[in-house]
Amino acid sequence: MSTDDIPYVKWGEYRSRSPDKPDVLEFKVVKTETFESDLTTNAYVQQKIHDSWEQRILPLKSHESDNSSLLKSWNELVKKKKIVIGKEFKIGTYLGLSKNNRPIRRFELEI
Repeated sequence: MSTDDIPYVKWGEYRSRSPDKPDVLEFKVVKTETFESDLTTNAYVQQKIHDSWEQRILPLKSHESDNSSLLKSWNELVKKKKIVIGKEFKIGTYLGLSKNNRPIRRFELEI
């Protein structure tokens, strides 16, 4: 599968700052294995956009960030066989504050 023709999920497009009202994105697993790009660790998914499923690359962790929560969740659920090819799942995401009062993207992966 070539990454050249598949767009990435762009976290910056999602603006919620509230843990009570996160942006909720719907996905379907295409491959459970992760792969590396120059900037991120990723997975192949389909994202539900306007009632249709479109191929996307889901960035699970930026190489420049210490925030590995989404990658850890993904790997744990793959290990438990809860993330399998064709499985639908949701990610709730919002911009919160880190322990150092800096903006940090928070994720909740829901099966």
